[in-house]
Amino acid sequence: MLHKFFLAALLCGPVFSLKGQITSLKIGDTIPETIFHYSTGAVNHEGKLPDRRYKITILDFWATWCSSCIKVFPKIEKLQAEFASDVQFLLVNAKTTMDDSTKIKQFFGKWNARYGKPLSLASIEQDTILDKMFTHNIVPHYVWLNDEGKILAFTSADEVTQEHIHSILKGISTPIAMKMDQDKNRPLFTNPDLPQAQLRSYRIFIKGRFEGLGSGNRLHYAGDTLRGRAMTNMSLREMYISILRELHPGFTENRFIVDTKNIDFTLLPAPAEESARNVWQKSNMNSVELILPARHAANLYCSMLEEIDHSSGYQGRMEWRNLPCYALRPTGKTKLLISKGGETEIRLFSENNPYLKNAPVHYIVARLNNCDAVKFPVVNETGINNNIDIMFTNGFKTFDAIQKQLQQYGLKLVKTERELEVFVVRDR
Repeated sequence: MLHKFFLAALLCGPVFSLKGQITSLKIGDTIPETIFHYSTGAVNHEGKLPDRRYKITILDFWATWCSSCIKVFPKIEKLQAEFASDVQFLLVNAKTTMDDSTKIKQFFGKWNARYGKPLSLASIEQDTILDKMFTHNIVPHYVWLNDEGKILAFTSADEVTQEHIHSILKGISTPIAMKMDQDKNRPLFTNPDLPQAQLRSYRIFIKGRFEGLGSGNRLHYAGDTLRGRAMTNMSLREMYISILRELHPGFTENRFIVDTKNIDFTLLPAPAEESARNVWQKSNMNSVELILPARHAANLYCSMLEEIDHSSGYQGRMEWRNLPCYALRPTGKTKLLISKGGETEIRLFSENNPYLKNAPVHYIVARLNNCDAVKFPVVNETGINNNIDIMFTNGFKTFDAIQKQLQQYGLKLVKTERELEVFVVRDR
């Protein structure tokens, strides 16, 4: 197995004596020496963590069902590679997440399939020790330790940045927002006095970034019925698109149109460069939560759109527009596309040699609609109804590379105009 799996300290003999004595630690406390010493055993992997202390160790508590956790993994991988000699990231999947070994292995298998390589981060599974030492209500949850095991910070994913790591390594005092670890089962900013059993509806919209709250989602159920959702520290653009994907499965960001008098950066994509993105986030984040009576649960996402419109001063609607787009068309030589059969494999997001095997062509269209190199929406005009095989040996980094690879299989992106259903945001 290529992915690194590490057992938590609880599996090592001398640490069993800690059971019954485990207490929740706070910032400034130092973790027991035995935890540092015995947390390096490797299982199902050749080799082990280097037997030394890193200047910074960051524990990343996560779960397979936590999309906010998983979304951050690529960023964590890059930071791990950049600071490999000084920083150790360690994924911690606690037993309280209800993830078992099978679920975790399936998750990493799917990651490998999607990206064409294993996740390169060390991981602890089925933990029961660290979870009790660093108590938290919401994942992801990040614990920062120095080389002496002293707790430096508890943060959300937003604070795990190149800038903050550099500052700590250089001994520079820098403000890092501590995570606000609210009870995920309660509405935002409510206290235990609120009688949840009697709560019929709840709504709140907060303009601006709320430090320590983290970016992500939380859901509220009445039995098996989804009746509420919170989105925290997200841009209006992210909120709109998340809701639209629930209302219109398959909705892509290239069909989101801003038609306002003045530029509002919270409706635009975040900057790609990290330091610019961090500055952008400070003034372009918002939080919203809506909980409906269970009998109105089917209207949740439509009601959330209305709440965002009402609180933001904008109005968003689906409409049809005649717009520039690309039509994916055959060039007359599509024999190479005919599938040779076998198990269906969809690896179009793999970093190395993405491909599609024995699957419908609409997966290619969906991938092109989620590709930065393709600037306009893509519509399927291939007329191909059978399953296909196709490989993109040069990936999806540039339009010219994509076009060249499509042409090898008898396909081509043709610039044209079509009437498309899009979501348009206007001033109220």
